[in-house]
Amino acid sequence: MTVSAHPAAGFAGAKPGETPMLPATARRDRALTEPVVLFLVVLALMTIGILMVYSASRKAYAAGDTWYFTKHLMFVPIAIGAMVLASWMPYGRLNRRWIALGVFGATVALLAAVLVFGIERGGARRWFEIPLGSLRLSLQPSEFAKLGLVLFLAWFFAQPRGDPPFDRIRAVNEVERQHTASRWRWLAWIKRRLVADPRSLLKGFLPAMMAIGLVGVLIVKEDFGTAALVGLVATALALIAGWRWWFPLLVAVPGALGFYFTVVQVPYRMERLKVWWDPWQYIDGAGWHVCQSLMGIGSGGVAGTGLGAGTQKLYIPENTTDFIFAVICEEMGVLGGLLVLGLFGVFVWRAGRVVRSAPDRFGFLLASGILLVIGLQACLNMGVVTGALPAKGISLPFISYGGSGLVMMSFAAGLLISVARASAAARQSQPLVYVPPARQDAVVRVQTAPAAAPQGETARLDIKEAEPDGHA
Repeated sequence: MTVSAHPAAGFAGAKPGETPMLPATARRDRALTEPVVLFLVVLALMTIGILMVYSASRKAYAAGDTWYFTKHLMFVPIAIGAMVLASWMPYGRLNRRWIALGVFGATVALLAAVLVFGIERGGARRWFEIPLGSLRLSLQPSEFAKLGLVLFLAWFFAQPRGDPPFDRIRAVNEVERQHTASRWRWLAWIKRRLVADPRSLLKGFLPAMMAIGLVGVLIVKEDFGTAALVGLVATALALIAGWRWWFPLLVAVPGALGFYFTVVQVPYRMERLKVWWDPWQYIDGAGWHVCQSLMGIGSGGVAGTGLGAGTQKLYIPENTTDFIFAVICEEMGVLGGLLVLGLFGVFVWRAGRVVRSAPDRFGFLLASGILLVIGLQACLNMGVVTGALPAKGISLPFISYGGSGLVMMSFAAGLLISVARASAAARQSQPLVYVPPARQDAVVRVQTAPAAAPQGETARLDIKEAEPDGHA
């Protein structure tokens, strides 16, 4: 069978019902789109974050108080460097047992250590404090837990199913191969029972649920919002990986008990639920955060009061972190809020394209987890600021003040760009020819015409079908 197509024909010349071929240059340009767009969107969000942290950190009693801005500005180059490093690092290197287990073990150790050795702020013990001379840096282990758990689950569910290959068998002839296989049969038996199967209750549900539960229990005592985010992301990722739909129902009773002891039995968290139902009734108490945030959003109007000109921000608690979106809406108006929403929308859209085109299962699951972490965290933060969700301590990715969150989110975005680059390279290496799905299994070799084809002639692509013995 011979298929002819002119390299400059573009979308023209396609048969009815067939996908047209793209020129090589157009395909290369399209392949580079996802990494570039993701990188530019993250840089745009960081730029907005720098401006708004500077504006929000200026207090009424000290117009020159820019300590938060100075500290935030120190972490921006580190975050950009982490993103660039992760984007150029082949993400497949993380798909190793010792890396996945090591990251998960370090995450659990940090979460446990912060409960004992961490410093307390605002009634919560979530940070390590690292003194560097006159400067004191804070490290929040829960930010590492988001990416650490995603990496572990992506590795766990990306393991090949069925009988693993005998990697150590290197036999010369059939007799020696059978002897070697019998010697390592016990190792293969262990591997067959340790390999992950997402649809299996024992091999897929229980191990993953133990990991999710362990991380969640260590976080929920001091940070219910982050624990809820991690639980949502991990459960969604497990369902994407192949969990049966009814697996999450198995933890409904333990989850209800956990909610009762961590929310209902904790007065200030139960009060937040009451505030969420009617914040204006508690405006002088627990509803102060949400009410001031809503007034800041409303006072911005369409175009806002101007950068640095907002006054309602002076009364919004945590205006550089959890409620910075309210400051954006006050000083940049509805247009500024829509700009931020649009940037996150573009990020989610492009990240979804990366997920669909991931070259392997590990890249697919890793990109899915990163997309869920960044997308859900942005939704939860803006939901809290607008009063659509109960108040929780969750920052706005790439914008809010906080070194740990900024660096880890940037590193995660870099890994997403790495998956995009790998999928782009895989697309560029594919033959430039349309093959109907019914005949793709028969194609074994593609021969292209010489580069310099005579003008007016078409480049011919010869597709040879497989012979019965499997050789072209």
